Parts: sequence; structure tokens; C-alpha cells
Amino acid sequence: MFEKTQKIYGSARHLSRVAAVQAVYQMEQNPDDRQDVVRQFLQARFAEDIKGTTEPDFEFFKEITEFLAKNLTAFDGQIAEHLTDQWKIDRLPSLTRSVLRCALYELTHATGVPTPVIINEYLEVAKGFLEKKDVSFIHGVIDVLSGKIRKP
Repeated sequence: MFEKTQKIYGSARHLSRVAAVQAVYQMEQNPDDRQDVVRQFLQARFAEDIKGTTEPDFEFFKEITEFLAKNLTAFDGQIAEHLTDQWKIDRLPSLTRSVLRCALYELTHATGVPTPVIINEYLEVAKGFLEKKDVSFIHGVIDVLSGKIRKP
């Protein structure tokens, strides 16, 4: 995803979000042992592949990825509500699904994190991986779902 020499700038949680999206993407590519993906990141990938300007928040990374390792498709119904009849969830780019799944995990489980922070963070993560049109789609879905999930 990122070149080994590229540093990721941002907070410890931002680095954890970037890694979580990568891990969820990898879980989808290799669904046989999703927990192994989490272990790989914690044992080696953070040290070798994911270099940041700060240490990641490992507990936060584990919260997101361990939940999604057990419930990868938990939010797919909510995502599917925002697709046209011609599109199905499995036609979305895998990275788009990964970003949306991680963002929806936070919207539903990380009640201490403000909604605008979650939206902004995942848009920034998406910008590092996806084209502008995909980022716009993600923004629309997260924005609508955040209003439903976290009613003011």
C-alpha cells in the first residue's frame, strides 16, 4: 500500500486507522484466517511496513480489526442502502469497503470520538489510497450514516 520509505504523518490514532484499513482490506483478500492478519500487523507489519512520525495506538487498532475480523460484513447492509440498483456491495472496490467498514465501526463503537473527527480521518485515509470519485462516494455514505447512527 505505502512504500516502505514513506512516513505517515498524523496522530497515533491516525496511523492506527491507516493500518486498520489495510488490515481489513487484507482480511477480505485472505478470509481464511482474519485473526492472523491482526497478528501479522501487530508482530511485524507495524515495525516493517507502516512507518509513522509517532507510535500507533495499538489498542485502538486492535479494537477495530478484532471486531471486523469476527464481523467483516457487519455494516454491509447499511452500506448497501446507499448503492443504486445496478451496484451491489461486492462491486465496490475492496479498499472502499474497507474504509467504510472501519469508519462505521468507529461511528457505532467509538462513542468518545466526535463524528466530525471520524468523518475527516477516514476521508484523509481514503485520499491516500483511492481516487477522488471514490473519496467523494465514501464521504457521502459516511455523512448520511453518521446522521442515522449518531442522531443529534
